[in-house]
Amino acid sequence: MVVVLWIPTSAENKHLQNAKAQARDATKEGANPPLEFPRMRSTTLGVARSVHCIVRDIPDDVGRFSKKVDAALPGKHTLQLYDGLSWKEANVLAQLRTGMSRLNGYLSKIAAAPSQQCVCGYANETVEHFLFHCAKWTEQRAKILRSSEAQRGKLSFCLGGKSLLDDAEWTPNMTAVRATIRFTLATGRLDNKRN
Repeated sequence: MVVVLWIPTSAENKHLQNAKAQARDATKEGANPPLEFPRMRSTTLGVARSVHCIVRDIPDDVGRFSKKVDAALPGKHTLQLYDGLSWKEANVLAQLRTGMSRLNGYLSKIAAAPSQQCVCGYANETVEHFLFHCAKWTEQRAKILRSSEAQRGKLSFCLGGKSLLDDAEWTPNMTAVRATIRFTLATGRLDNKRN
């Protein structure tokens, strides 16, 4: 059943007079609509996302060492670095890339070692000193790090990071990363076993 309701358009109709008054007010210069019109859900979510835009940067006060090692953080290349590694290899690489390792340089910062001094006695035991300069590991270094001959001594290169000088087509050199991991495992210096 269909019900039809006839509304007269005469001047006596209060609803018609109200609608005409609102239409006149809305067409005046500088008029704002009194009500916000409903939006689609996707539009509302899009506006909310743009207002609370997600910044994919590491905060300035976090990860100073990691940023020094890898200018491309955070990035998709980290999957490439860690995906093909065993847990032990990934553990070693993470320690080296973050600087939070079992080396005296970090351990003394967290009061777990009496000093930052390396056992070789020449410098503080940092990641860079351990990988490139420590006299205690010269033999292991010579055997294993031959693959990174072209850029020996570059921390970013050996740890799969992007330096500020690398171009836009940069990808991590996995041969150098694996060589660095092999060297580190051969020394046993970053093992999680308590001595």
